[in-house]
Order: sequence, then structure tokens, then C-alpha cells
Amino acid sequence: MTAESQIVIPARDRSSRRENWGRAFYRFRQSWLSVVGLAIVLALIVLAVAAPYIVPHPEHALGVTNTAARFQPPSAAAWFGTNELGQDIFSLVLIGSQVSLFSGLAVVVIAIVVGTTIGAIAGYFGGWIDEVLMRITDLLLTIPSLILAMAVAAALGTGVFNMIVAIAITWWPAYARLVRGEVIGKKEEQFVVAAHALGAGWVRILSRHILPNIVSPIVVKASLDMGFAILTVASLGFVGIGVKPPTPEWGTLLSGARSYMPDYWWTAVAPGMAIFLAVFAFNLLGDGLRDVLDPKARR
Repeated sequence: MTAESQIVIPARDRSSRRENWGRAFYRFRQSWLSVVGLAIVLALIVLAVAAPYIVPHPEHALGVTNTAARFQPPSAAAWFGTNELGQDIFSLVLIGSQVSLFSGLAVVVIAIVVGTTIGAIAGYFGGWIDEVLMRITDLLLTIPSLILAMAVAAALGTGVFNMIVAIAITWWPAYARLVRGEVIGKKEEQFVVAAHALGAGWVRILSRHILPNIVSPIVVKASLDMGFAILTVASLGFVGIGVKPPTPEWGTLLSGARSYMPDYWWTAVAPGMAIFLAVFAFNLLGDGLRDVLDPKARR
């Protein structure tokens, strides 16, 4: 009888996990907008990775110019037209997607790591540790994130790495607040009390028992933040304190095109639509993940 029970229990557990995944996938695909958002995000990532190999003029991303072909309108030879230097805008936008997308991803990842660490420690220990860490967090939250990112980026200097660090500094407080609240709620649960009674240290309790149970809200927030991170990266590039030419980036491409509007409208439409599409897609994906992972939305 005991042997049969040992065989049946794992099968039931696997069946339950498959059922949960099936329900989650069903809820996600019920919203066709979320599916569209996922498809666009995957397409953008694939294009960003493959961009150097599929664009017709990869040398334009290195600063090579062709003034004889400047300001050519969209055509079969140049799908998005050419800019004031005769560079193919289609090539610049696709290669620039690497900087925009992966910089946004790096910002969110750094913010999650720093914010989760600070929020988990503050929520678990409480007391003066919580007070000190949360007052620092509140101080950063009182300053508009874009203004603070611009100030930090101007102090650090231009470049992709400095831009990522500047934005991440302004991004982690929101994750710290989120994780702190979740940890405060979870640390009083019976499974945490039992782990503490068995002699588990605080690092093990946080990493093995509490944090795995609060992943859902972090994932949802990260998916929604990706679009805003990309927009912030483009904003710093637009005002001239982000990525510098000749490195293509959607914000810098849009900034260079504003001087030629509206006569040469295509120079601004392509990078502007790329920013819009990325932000729109990640917002749709975030809404879908929230419906799947938010326990309050489950029926």
C-alpha cells in the first residue's frame, strides 16, 4: 500500500502542474491583445539579434556616409529612406534596436537585483534596518525618475554603460518597495516560521522560501517596466546625454531627425514608430502576464 502511494503521489503532482500551466496558458490566450504583444516582443528580439546580418547596409551603423544619396524618400532600394548623411534608415533602426532593447532589459534586471535585495532585507529584519533603507528609497522616489536619470547620466558622462547605470539608479526603489511589502506579508506564514524553527538562516529563508513565492508580482512589474525603460533610454538619447553617434539608437535617431521635419518626415517616422511599437508591445504583454500571474485574477 505504501509503495503504491509513493508511485501515485508524484503522478498526481505532475498532473496538477500541467493543469496549472494549461489554465495559465488558457487565460493568457483568451486576450488576443496579449498574444499580439507577445508576438511583437518576440519579433523585435529576433530582429535585434539578427540585425547585423540581415540589414542591407551594416556599415552605416559604423558611421560610413553616402552624401550622394542623402534624403532619399522610402523606396524599394531604401525601405525607410535615407537621412542627411545618405545612411539607410532601415539599417540604422534595426541595428539601433540592439541598444534600445538590450539597454532597457539591462536596466530592469539591475533594478530587480538591487531592489529585491534591499526590499527583502528591509522587510525581513524590520526595525532600524528597515527605517534606514526605506528612507533612502523614499528619498529617491520623491525625485522624478527621468530628471534624476538625466542628472546622473550627465555626471557620469555619455556611453551605453553609464546610461544603463543612471537609469537603474532611479528604477530600483519601486522594486524595493514592492518586495518589502511582499516579504512582510510572507514572513509570518507557517512555512517560514517552520523553517526558522528548524534552524534555517535568514539567507536560506529568503532565497528558498520567501522570494520564490513572490516572483509573480515582480515578473508582472518587470514586463510592464520594460516599455518605460526603453522609452527612458530613448529620452536620454534624444536630449543628447545617452548614446552618442555614430552608434545608432532610437532616441538619437529621432533627435537628429527633428531638424528636418516636416520636409523629410521619413527620417523621424521610422525611429518614432519603433519606440511606439516596443512600448506598446511590452505593455500588452505585461497586461497578459498580470492576468495569468496575479492570484486575485484567478477564477
